[in-house]
Amino acid sequence: MCRLFGLIANKEVDIYFSMQEASKSFKVLGKIHRDGWGIGWYEKSIASIEKKGETAPESEKFVEVSREVKSKIFIAHVRLASCGNTTDKNSHPFRYVEGEKEGKEKYWIFAHNGTVDGDEIMSLLIPPYDEEFTSQPIDSEIYFRFILQCINKEGNNVEEGIKRAVQEIIDEGFANGGANFLLSDGKNLYGFKYGNHLYYLERDPGDVFWGESTETRSLIEVKRLAEEKAVIIASEEMTSDEDWKPLKDGDLIIVTKNLQVRIENIID
Repeated sequence: MCRLFGLIANKEVDIYFSMQEASKSFKVLGKIHRDGWGIGWYEKSIASIEKKGETAPESEKFVEVSREVKSKIFIAHVRLASCGNTTDKNSHPFRYVEGEKEGKEKYWIFAHNGTVDGDEIMSLLIPPYDEEFTSQPIDSEIYFRFILQCINKEGNNVEEGIKRAVQEIIDEGFANGGANFLLSDGKNLYGFKYGNHLYYLERDPGDVFWGESTETRSLIEVKRLAEEKAVIIASEEMTSDEDWKPLKDGDLIIVTKNLQVRIENIID
């Protein structure tokens, strides 16, 4: 399995603590999930991605990006490959740009935890979603393209498109290895839980906090002084002393730019 991390904040922040210092940081998780790492983020509405087919804790670039990049939205991933080679291109997250020809670009970022039947899902794709893959393609990028295709078919209604995509994949038995994902359009952060663990945390440093960990207490104090708030979605409870909440199979979590959280179970 792989590991997912998504964050949406009220201000531009870095993710150094979650990547490097938390008790279950990606530096720690990357020792097991050794087949690549990636971090995606937005600069205004434009998505950027840095990813490598190398082990996160041994990568100088991983440390540099987690320390230096600041954004309101991040999606990060460490990979334990179930299919496809260990390469930069096969690492997550993936980016897709819509509307380039019309001059109305929309940037998507996506990361997946699990295994789906890439060959079967590929047979469902139509242009332009079956073109110009950035990976081999591996099952995860094919899954991403199918979700985007369904969003398009639902008149660009993101929630309805996600529901249509995952319902079909699950009904057809294409997601037996897990269909967890994180997705962003640069405005909202979406997470879907099916087959593997997924948690979320509403981090509001203005709340009273009596955490046991010195590292977490220090982090919360810094964020309180900076008036930073955030919602995190992750495969692990990355800290031991915060109020992480588990999602159930079929749950879609939507977090808006105002940090409003809504959860809906979308599997019939």
